[in-house]
Amino acid sequence: MLKNKKMVLAVFATMGCLAATQASAGPVIEFGDNGESYLQLDVKFQGIADFTDFGSGKDGEDSRMDLYLRRARIVFTGMLNDTWGAKFQTCGGTSATRNFGGGGYELAKSNEKNNSQIRLTDGYLIGLLDDAFNIKVGLTKIPLTRANLDECFNPLTHERSAFVYSPYGTDATKNSRDMGIVASGNFVGNHLKYFAAIMEGREGSSRFYNPFVDKTFTSSPEPDSNFDYVFRLHYSFLKPESGPTAMGYKGTYLGKKGPILTLGGAVAYEPDAAYKNTRPKGASGTPDFLLATVLNDDKVDYKAYTADVFFEYPMADMGTLTATGLWLKVDFDDAYKTARAIADLNTIVGGATGQREGGYVKAGYILPYTVGSKGLVQPFARYEKWDVASFLGVDNQTVKQYGIGANYFVRGDDSVRFTFEYYRTDFDKKTKLGDYLDQTTPGSKLYDGYNTFTLMFMVVI
Repeated sequence: MLKNKKMVLAVFATMGCLAATQASAGPVIEFGDNGESYLQLDVKFQGIADFTDFGSGKDGEDSRMDLYLRRARIVFTGMLNDTWGAKFQTCGGTSATRNFGGGGYELAKSNEKNNSQIRLTDGYLIGLLDDAFNIKVGLTKIPLTRANLDECFNPLTHERSAFVYSPYGTDATKNSRDMGIVASGNFVGNHLKYFAAIMEGREGSSRFYNPFVDKTFTSSPEPDSNFDYVFRLHYSFLKPESGPTAMGYKGTYLGKKGPILTLGGAVAYEPDAAYKNTRPKGASGTPDFLLATVLNDDKVDYKAYTADVFFEYPMADMGTLTATGLWLKVDFDDAYKTARAIADLNTIVGGATGQREGGYVKAGYILPYTVGSKGLVQPFARYEKWDVASFLGVDNQTVKQYGIGANYFVRGDDSVRFTFEYYRTDFDKKTKLGDYLDQTTPGSKLYDGYNTFTLMFMVVI
């Protein structure tokens, strides 16, 4: 055992050199009496440059440029044998001033202590028990929408939709991931796959930060401590999309998996997830305005339904076509009409992850030639439309996003990637960007939309 520990330390000392030689996965350390155990290290970075036609100036109406590290991750995956193991993943970023909730930017974090924080984003036990039954136990992705299960470093466009996550918080460890147990398995020659999860779900109160007034609002508490139940099923009609141990998807397989046509669907349910009648505890401008008060014991359930399709077809010397679409409905029984506390409207029953219905379509095409020795170019386009219960202080808002761009995969795989995307965000009802109810922004301009130009790079070692 001591010998094995010394070997592990020695290998860690040379990981910097080893990482440079790995194509699509980080270095692997084998140990154990017969080499049956291993530890793999992956390092991942994503950087973004945004140019938007609002967000600076004394009234917030001048254009703005932002450079920041969106994701910086170190991933440890270890297996004791073919059955038992664990995964541990950290995530950090710098000056993350973009507000993915739609329209708005946070205050600069460059001089704050929490800039460049590193935190846990995944941590779970792995049990590969059978092709039909594998488990993850711990902090892991919520298996509801296909978009959330898409690999973070392999979306088709520069980023996944902002409207596909769960409603219980503004951090990825709650609206993308949660503590729980996720079982999955494959049948029918890996064509049929299921996910079944019991997640922690709504937990206490949520916090909502408004960057325009630099204040944090607190939601009403959870009415009852219940689990969130999620079940997902997909069927691949051509070649199987994923093997028995796969826990997610990719936004594009770059034509390397053969023809794929997968239809999927999922449901989620948590009883008594939110109070139906709330309001700010005090008048606007007072400290109590930041808090929520519950008016009575009426409660609403959380229900979600989604369906999706993924198609990818390599056409030999004619390139590869990729197309995908998703529909999602999240229901809180119209609680946004009476749950009027600020944080409730922006993190629980409303906002980009509250009650909503809509979806997107995306398509990409890998050109039938290389740029450089191995580089692949993939133009793409997307369109999204979401009917949101309450968004940026406007009830019954419709948000549309449409964009075009291109990916450049330098090595012919997803290890080094550059992406450019232009996208337009439109509001059906004009709004003050960042004006959440009685919280005022500088200036009074009403926007019907805005434009964003994004440059992005990703590196996976």
